[in-house]
Amino acid sequence: MIAASTQEATGGDAAAFVALVEPLLPAAYRLAAAMLRSDTEAEDAVQEAMFKAWRHFGRFRRGAEMGPWLLAIVANECRRMRRSRWFWVIKSSEAIEVEDWARPEVHALRADLRRALYRLPHDQRLVVILRYYLDLSFDEVAEVMRISTKAAKSRTYRALERLRLSPEVLADE
Repeated sequence: MIAASTQEATGGDAAAFVALVEPLLPAAYRLAAAMLRSDTEAEDAVQEAMFKAWRHFGRFRRGAEMGPWLLAIVANECRRMRRSRWFWVIKSSEAIEVEDWARPEVHALRADLRRALYRLPHDQRLVVILRYYLDLSFDEVAEVMRISTKAAKSRTYRALERLRLSPEVLADE
């Protein structure tokens, strides 16, 4: 059925394409929200990524996994948006953090971890989000990032080491 749906979607059937990507939308949105730190920007990124995926679906390799292909498009769209001059103008004028009055100590720890994560270089942030936030295997992370599994493991290790050394995540000593 999936092969038939892929064939129909490749042939230009919009309903078949939507049926293929719809189960992947929550993961695509979580990836975009984590990369862009904004729900509205994440929605825009996913929408633009879906448009690009539809427009270039002819390039999708038959028999390949749809998830890594689509997440790679979302990650690239997030990178493109973050490089935009307007993205930083808008971000500098918004309040990013949302207060959690019920448990301020948990909020403070999460905020510290988010700040440390956002300070990582794009590729290291992406690998940590894919691996631990979206719970992808190293093979899937490698496919999304178009690198080897060994490189995905190495980048994850380096990102985690960098997080461990970051003052935002060190315990008060």
